Amino acid sequence: MSTRGRFVGGGAMLLATCAAPPAHALEEAVAKGRAALGSGWQYPWYDAPSDGIRKVRVRETWDWPNWTWGGGSSWSFDWVQWLVWGLIALLLAVVAYFLIRAYLRRENRQAGAAIPGADLQTIDDAERIAALPFAVKARGLDLLEEARRHYLAGRYSQAIVYLFSHELVQLDKRQFLRLAKGKTNRQYLREVREAPAVRGLLEQTMVAFEAAFFGGRALDRRQFEACWNRVGEFDRLTGQVTP
Repeated sequence: MSTRGRFVGGGAMLLATCAAPPAHALEEAVAKGRAALGSGWQYPWYDAPSDGIRKVRVRETWDWPNWTWGGGSSWSFDWVQWLVWGLIALLLAVVAYFLIRAYLRRENRQAGAAIPGADLQTIDDAERIAALPFAVKARGLDLLEEARRHYLAGRYSQAIVYLFSHELVQLDKRQFLRLAKGKTNRQYLREVREAPAVRGLLEQTMVAFEAAFFGGRALDRRQFEACWNRVGEFDRLTGQVTP
């Protein structure tokens, strides 16, 4: 063989040696590739046991505003979207409640204004009586007159109910307290703590009221008059003392 032939043959063997990596290097590269594909969730199409490709189920996502979803009846939007829709529904319900309340209040005022002799003060007194922690019925919304009528008829247990109601309404009207459904008598006492004299009068009437209304006790004339005879003092204190 000539020198040129030996040179060409040696070069070909050298290129073949450089082009073909060792068998163990190929196996190691394949193993690393399998490990990379099988270790992450980003390759759901790769099936590690068979070292092949597996079928991937694709579900359509919720498409706003078309409201399309896949997978039969299974909705695809997550709990965050449910929460957002729930909050929107709650907000709309709150807005509707206050709108209806304002509308009914306006209607009541307009109805009161349409009645001869009725005024806004009469409507406000009706709302105050409705906010009392117990139900009472007063003719013409005059609680004190109702108390007097029962007193003169000897019905002292009924009279104390109207007397206590009168005091609560007057204290609300003069801003010593604020009548509201759900409040207790003890809460109203705490609201007038800045006016000790008024608080003492209210507490005296409240004790007699609770004994008759909740305790079922029959008040006698002396017990009722102990509260009734201080109505003038109550009016004077609530008219002069600034809470």
